[in-house]
Formats: sequence, structure tokens, C-alpha cells
Amino acid sequence: MDSAGHIPVLMDEILELLAPQQGEALADCTAGRGGHASEIGKRVGASGTVVLSDLDAGNLHFAEGRVRALPDAPRVIAVHGSFERMPQTLRTAGLQAHMLLADLGFASNQMDDPTRGLAFGQPGPLDMRLDPGSGPTAEALLATMTESQLADTIFELGEDPFARRIARCIIERRQQGALRTTQDLADAVRKAYGARAHQSRVHPATRTFMALRIAVNEELERLGSLLSAIGQAAVSIAAGKPTWLAPGARVAIVAFHSLEDRSIKRSFVEWERQGWASRLTKKPLVANESEQAHNPRSRSAKLRAVRLEPRGEDDAWQDHG
Repeated sequence: MDSAGHIPVLMDEILELLAPQQGEALADCTAGRGGHASEIGKRVGASGTVVLSDLDAGNLHFAEGRVRALPDAPRVIAVHGSFERMPQTLRTAGLQAHMLLADLGFASNQMDDPTRGLAFGQPGPLDMRLDPGSGPTAEALLATMTESQLADTIFELGEDPFARRIARCIIERRQQGALRTTQDLADAVRKAYGARAHQSRVHPATRTFMALRIAVNEELERLGSLLSAIGQAAVSIAAGKPTWLAPGARVAIVAFHSLEDRSIKRSFVEWERQGWASRLTKKPLVANESEQAHNPRSRSAKLRAVRLEPRGEDDAWQDHG
């Protein structure tokens, strides 16, 4: 772990794909601890701009300070909230972003803090919100879900084949009034797995916690909104119309879940098919062995990128990928 409490994933690959230049503007949709933004900030310099967004106010404040502390620091705009607001933030500021980055993972300091309820290594409240001051907690969600709804959530978002058995055990524990902490939830999942818990490559509760975190934070819905906004901008750019992303804007998104990556791939492929964008990665880039050894949490990261470029009516579309 670095001094910021988090190691950013795929740094070299992101810098290569986004190719930041002096004076350009970055839209960092998931600022986290500012690792990616600070490296890009060094490259855009004092004439550049870094726009930061994050659901975690504490991490956003840290990231903002980190970028502002750079020698020849760029202009910094920090907005607390979902990255769905990024297009409006840029329009309000009169900016066009030359680069957009969204790292859909969460910061290690969030994962390692038991009070956030994102992990089960230590007992903590069933919170799981990336913005601790907004929205229902995992405990509130679990208090209202039916067994069928819970099973569907765990199966669809966690892709756990034992979802129905897990949901039954969780509901039983809830009925007993014994579902209050992350440890309670992990114990319920372990009970559902039975003897299989000892054969599992990862902790049996991993997929259930992931599914509930995605549901609590509406992560797939937010990603869908972002992709829709980028797609609309791509149409405008291809037609030569001004929008919140600049002509030639590079867009890089890091996914950690197969459903996220599938949605990103589908959007990027469709934009290229329509002639609105050119894929810079035909297949997702993943962390090499050295990075995985240094940062185990990078193992599930998948990076995809596209370039959004204008074209004239008579111009043939060129593939830059």
C-alpha cells in the first residue's frame, strides 16, 4: 500500500491510452485517492484542468489536495457526487474534456475500513455505501427484500450458483434478529455453502458482498447513465457539433465485474460500428504478473478505451485501434 492508502491499477496502460498533453482537460469520474489524476495532472500542467468526481467526500477531498499540491498544478474542479453529473459539471464550467477516466473499483482505504461494511475481515456495520451520507444501507436493503428478490440479486450481480440457498440462510438469520453486522452476513453465507466452504477458492461470502454492494450503490445503473451520456457526446462529435467532450477525446474505463465489462464492451463496439468512435483496445488490457503480485486487487481489472473523433460527410472512417 502506498502513502495514499491505495494503489491505482493499470497506471502505465491508462497513461499510454489517454496520452495526456499540456493544456488538456481530464474528467476523472471516480477520483478515489487521486492516484491516476495526479499522474495525469503532472502531464497537463498549469495550463490544463483536472475535474474530479467521487461519491466518497473524504477521498475526493484527499484527491483534490493531492492534485493541487503538484508542482505546476493544473486547475482543479472537485464535485462530490455520482459521475452521472460529470457532463453537467463540464458544461457549467464551460469545459470540454479531452480525456475521461472511470475506474469502477473502490479504494483500498474503503475496503480496509470495517466501519464501511464493504468486507468481512473484521466485524462492521452492514453499510456498504460508497457515499456514507446518502442512500439506504445494505442493512436497510436486506430488511425489506424478499427471499426471491435477494436470491435474484445474488445470482445476477454476484453470479453465485448457490444464490437460492444463500438467500434462504440470510432470511432465516434475519428472522432470528441476528443480521446486524458483516460477520453475521458472512456467517449466513458460510452456512449456506456448508462443506463446500472449505473447497472454495475465495471466501464464500465474496460474491454475496459484491452483489449487495453493487445493488446498494446502483453501480450498473450509474454506469449505464455514463455510457449513455458518452454515446450521445460521440454522436455530436461525429457530426461536428460541440458537446462536453472534445473532438478526439479519449475515454478509458476500468471494470472489475463481468457485467460492467460486458456493458462497456457492448457500448464501445456499437459506437465503432456506427462510426462514432474508434476502439483503442480490441480486447481488454489486464494487469501483468508483476502488478498482480504487487497489487493483488488488480487481478480482476479490465481496461477498455475508445477515441471519439469528428468526421466529414465524405470522409472514410479510419480505425486508430
